[in-house]
Amino acid sequence: MFYERRMAASKKEQGAGERELNKATVRVLQVLSTFASDASGYGVTELALMLGMTKNMTYRALTTLVEQGYLVREKDGSRYQLGYRVLELQNPLVIDPDFRHLSAPYVHRLHELTGESIGLVVRAGDYCVLIDGIETRKHGVYRVRVGTLFNLWGPASGRVILANDDDDAIADHVARQGNDDAGLIDEIGRIRAQGFARVARATPPQMVSVAFPVFDIDGRLHGSISVGGPRERFEAQLDRQMPEIHEIVADLNRRSRLFPADDAGSELH
Repeated sequence: MFYERRMAASKKEQGAGERELNKATVRVLQVLSTFASDASGYGVTELALMLGMTKNMTYRALTTLVEQGYLVREKDGSRYQLGYRVLELQNPLVIDPDFRHLSAPYVHRLHELTGESIGLVVRAGDYCVLIDGIETRKHGVYRVRVGTLFNLWGPASGRVILANDDDDAIADHVARQGNDDAGLIDEIGRIRAQGFARVARATPPQMVSVAFPVFDIDGRLHGSISVGGPRERFEAQLDRQMPEIHEIVADLNRRSRLFPADDAGSELH
């Protein structure tokens, strides 16, 4: 009789343990599913409120997903992003999103932050071409249309693309263009060191712009993203907002690095 009671109690405990394990598994999947959105990331408190979980439960689920490689923790440890292992879950028949689709939420975030024009640019041989963006409705902007070609060493968006090429390719480009400007190599060094290009024009139209590289899963460029406006209005504002701009671009790169550059959407050369 004692043995039977012990067996019944053991089965009951085992059943309770399995139910708790199933609940924990469901919580982990709920947390992972939340990241299947255009959000830049989530913190523990934010997720707990969204999912109706305790912070402790949410933290345990996040820790499991980080340990398994499905999520990564940001440098400050307060927020989480999708990790590279989510690629294992992709349907191989689904087409990877192109540069425009990847960047769309971040183009809008930059525009909402600055109120100025945002551009997406890809390389096209010795030129770069605007493929998407938002043009501000404020006065004094330099009107640029989708499809416009620029010399690669003209706008900040082209300069940051060239600076992220290898040294031999840059030398070939300089030779083809006949650009013997001694300051070009120094400028490329500065762009590489700071991670972005900044151009402030003294001649009309007097504009200031910054551009950042956007990388793919193999470390190649999808293209660049830029924000710019009239110097009189935007220059001081740009200096104040650079930390937030950097944060948005970093979020974009965390997303873009999950996908390869698409020959039809990101690289036209």
